[in-house]
Parts: sequence; structure tokens; C-alpha cells
Amino acid sequence: MGNKYALALVPSLVASGMIAGCAPGPGPTAADLTSNALTCSTVVDSTGYRDGPLSVGLAIAELTEMQLTDGSVDIPRGRPSAADTNMLDTMSVELVGYSGNKLSSDATAFAIAEDNYNPEGPVETAYAGPLDADISALQADCPAATALGQQWRAVDG
Repeated sequence: MGNKYALALVPSLVASGMIAGCAPGPGPTAADLTSNALTCSTVVDSTGYRDGPLSVGLAIAELTEMQLTDGSVDIPRGRPSAADTNMLDTMSVELVGYSGNKLSSDATAFAIAEDNYNPEGPVETAYAGPLDADISALQADCPAATALGQQWRAVDG
């Protein structure tokens, strides 16, 4: 796990009491474990997205547009553009650290594949396929977000 993911997990670990060594009381309940689950409308960054909140859906829309623009060609070749690299790095950090449902698991898988692919270099092209598959899984989890990314590409394209 890269340092950026370890740092992204710190707030979650502190909140759950895991860093302090022990959580007060008997431990987390089933409701506590699912309270960290993502939905397509979950805000993962309240101010960092175009001067407004970034939701999971908007993150998936951005990844979709990136794929449709040039990512589907550049990423497998191991030559992501600077914009692709920035997008992948940003979205992987924003989507890591959640659990409790399929979308959260797919987001974690995406973040792990992105870290292993390492768009900042040296790129490990063996992870391009898993990275693409994990983006596709996110798109299946939030089809409206996928449609939004496709609309953006049509407007820009």
C-alpha cells in the first residue's frame, strides 16, 4: 500500500479507535461497520472538486470521461497523460478507506489497482487491465454517473 493510501486511512482508523490501541466498549456493531459504506451520492471531498463537493458519482463520471477521451488507449500502453495521472491519483485517494458494500469494495479494488499501476511511474502495465476492470465495476455500480461522464465527453468531443 502506498503512503498516500496509508495517510488516507488514518482518519478512519482514528475514528474507529484502532490507532489508539483499543476501541472503548465492546467494539463496533454491524451498523458501525456499514456506516462507512459508499453510495453514488456520498460526498468524499466537501470542497476539493471544482470549488465544490466531490461525490462518488462525480468521481466515476470523471473516470468515465477520462477513459473515453484518451485513457482507454494511453493507460494500457503505459503512457498516461499528465491529466490522466492526476485524475487517477486524485480519485483513488478520494475513494479509498470505505467498506460495507459492493461499491465500497469496488472503490478499494480501484485504489489498489491504481497504486499498483503507478501512473506517476514507473508504470506497471500489467495492472492496466485490472485498473480498467475496476473502473468498469464502479461504472456498473453507478450507471447514472457513467451516463454523466459519457455526456461530458459528447459535449467536449
